[in-house]
Amino acid sequence: MGTQCLGCGEALSAGASRGRPARYHGPTCRQRARRARLAVINSEVLDAVAVVESTISEVRRAVLAGESPGEAGHQLVRAAAELAERLGLSGAGSPADPSADRPVTKSVTLPSDQTEPSMTAPAVTKSVTKRVRPPRRPHVRSAVPALLDLDTVRQERSTDPLRPGWRVVAGAADAPVLVGFLEPTYSATGRRSSRWEARTDRLTLVSGGPWPNRATALANLVAVYQRVAKHMSDG
Repeated sequence: MGTQCLGCGEALSAGASRGRPARYHGPTCRQRARRARLAVINSEVLDAVAVVESTISEVRRAVLAGESPGEAGHQLVRAAAELAERLGLSGAGSPADPSADRPVTKSVTLPSDQTEPSMTAPAVTKSVTKRVRPPRRPHVRSAVPALLDLDTVRQERSTDPLRPGWRVVAGAADAPVLVGFLEPTYSATGRRSSRWEARTDRLTLVSGGPWPNRATALANLVAVYQRVAKHMSDG
């Protein structure tokens, strides 16, 4: 029985050459396997990146819809702070410090030393300049993705030629929520593989794939969607 390529999952042809047996079809499959390993190792960072990308999309959507992006902006700040923490960038600013937004400039002028004694105290002139922030304007709360009802999650075969595979939706039939896409992978030779990738509704590739079957890809897609929705709904 032949071995499988670690990159695409397709069977490797039995070679007649001596030495260590091949594990990949070629550089493309080798790179795909390496990316999959790195995705598993850095899954927490990539999940935080997915949250940032999702909140950026919410800001863009609010701006293009003529709505205030205030709420989405706050979500983006929190998501970026969490990503910075995952990356170990602890010194990347301190938004919690309110004094950071109100710089204070002080200039102090003292007279030079006098040769004669004086009964008056040295004059001290202080000039204090404070930048006062304008009052925050009320904003309209932008749409925040809700947690999925897992009983309503379903797959529909995609009719989009640019997105072959399956669409994953949830919710009511008359107002479904797009969760993402499940797509088959292809080997370096162009043959369709048995492994599957998952992409979010924003077409962001879900880390950790490709997976050995569609069901596993679906489970990972739904898990990422739920984490993003929970993060954006907190607070």
